[in-house]
Amino acid sequence: MAGQDRRSRIVKVAVLEPSSASVPGVLEQNLTGVCERSIQVEVITYDMGAGDRLETAGVRERARALSAALLESGCDCVLAARGGYGASDLLRHLDWSALTRIPPKMMVGFSDITALQSAFYTRLGWTGLHGPMPGSTLWGEGPDVTALVELLSKERPWSGTISVKQISSDVGSEDLSGTLFGGCFSVLSNLIGTGFLPGSLSGHVLYLEDTRESAPRVLRLWNQWLDSGVVEGVTALVLGRFTELEGDQDEDWLVQALMSRSPFPVFHSNDFGHVTPNMPLALGSQARIAGNRLNWSLS
Repeated sequence: MAGQDRRSRIVKVAVLEPSSASVPGVLEQNLTGVCERSIQVEVITYDMGAGDRLETAGVRERARALSAALLESGCDCVLAARGGYGASDLLRHLDWSALTRIPPKMMVGFSDITALQSAFYTRLGWTGLHGPMPGSTLWGEGPDVTALVELLSKERPWSGTISVKQISSDVGSEDLSGTLFGGCFSVLSNLIGTGFLPGSLSGHVLYLEDTRESAPRVLRLWNQWLDSGVVEGVTALVLGRFTELEGDQDEDWLVQALMSRSPFPVFHSNDFGHVTPNMPLALGSQARIAGNRLNWSLS
């Protein structure tokens, strides 16, 4: 049947390390389960001859690998093996003109990979998928990995859901809907004022998470979001996990502080962040918050 043929089609996924290197031995082990599905995996490796990943030669080598994945591999999507640091280094080295001439590619990952997802969405209109990465120890046998592999193994339409809890008092009885956008808070904050983050997120449902920050630093960065006007007209803010906070304030304190400074409905979710589970969220999809669920769909 035609529908069955679409679902059983072999999906090609390019796996690479645009930021930090994978945890030794973890990537190979975790990709075994991915390959057992209708997914063809091509691993694009970093040329160790380029030296340090953060030196100029290393940045160019990482940009070369990403460009090869996008322009030459014939893949359906690019799965980052791990976050860490360095994705924003690549933005000025990509051939954006060439990227406008190819079919859209789905960038999958989170944390530092948020920089690439935001840039592709802003410059090219490409959607992205926030979710676990196989070169990290956070990749396991939980519902987040199961959901991600299920999505990657079939054609669109895709959909997903996370639980949310209303923490602000200014939410009426009507459902809230908008285009889903977000990712790692500090990474996105560093893109404000560049051509790699939308100048306006009006009409968007914004999701944010982070790790190893401090409450004062997060609040200082949030002031930048508010004062720049980029979040004016945001439909709703969904705060994921802010883990391993430094300093005296804990995560609950920070969530309440962010809520008190935000001029739109705010929700909290334990379903995404630098944790497990880290459920897939499709950047650029259509999202609706109804009751205690955020549901997204991507055609």
